[in-house]
Amino acid sequence: MNNYLSVCMFQLSIQCDCDSQNEYLIETEDVLTQIEKAFSFISTHKPDIALFPEMTYVEKFKQQYIELSKNRIIVAGSHYKNGINITVVFQDGKMYEIPKAYASGAEPMARKITFVNPEEFIAYELGEHEFWINGKKIYILNCMEYYHAAYYIARNPELQKDLFGILAICSNSNTHVFEEETVCIHNHNESIYTFVLNAISTYQGHPYGDGQSYIYGPISIHEKDWLVDEGINSKKNVCHILSLEKSTAQTVYGKFVFHESLSRFGRSDKYLNNPRDITILN
Repeated sequence: MNNYLSVCMFQLSIQCDCDSQNEYLIETEDVLTQIEKAFSFISTHKPDIALFPEMTYVEKFKQQYIELSKNRIIVAGSHYKNGINITVVFQDGKMYEIPKAYASGAEPMARKITFVNPEEFIAYELGEHEFWINGKKIYILNCMEYYHAAYYIARNPELQKDLFGILAICSNSNTHVFEEETVCIHNHNESIYTFVLNAISTYQGHPYGDGQSYIYGPISIHEKDWLVDEGINSKKNVCHILSLEKSTAQTVYGKFVFHESLSRFGRSDKYLNNPRDITILN
């Protein structure tokens, strides 16, 4: 369907550690199995876009990411390189590495970078985060990049042109703070999507990332009711589509219409339901 993009997000359960310079994923059998199952899901469902959380990029799977990225975008997560958190994206067999511009005080990268004014980030760094698929633009942001810059992106008339949505990968314990920012963004812009994917993580054996990934964007009023009837977590906010659970590794997949084609109330001559084929799996 040319007026939809299919997206899947993998809310993985991971173990991480850190020192004063770097964070790193502990590559347990469990996390490797989760990623391999995600690869199988991508092969079967063939989404246009697939997202893995922050800190889940596994370098030894590089060839699989390359092969799976043909005709799609795979946001493979991130990893530390020379003390900097690097977002890793694959599209059509090509690998992109994007340095994370913002850090929280909890991550060691904060010792190596200085705060960038969001206007400067948009002017000089946002271009690295811009990708195109099926004639639509997306911005891929890493955790605090979303928190600091997404509001300015969503309200910029030039950046809004052909914009499908903003995709953010995270591994943090403050999903509710991010969601408050998302509500503010969608109070001003009802025509784009936000996909925030958070890991369920532990650091040095202690719980940290809390899951609760979520999707906001334009949604048909009847579909919102049906999602509630199906037991999918859908909040009262007019742009909230769904949220995943707090402590369960889950996969969500769906087809999301370009906002130009959407009739929210299902009464136009060209009515298209949105989103379509939503699937949530543990």
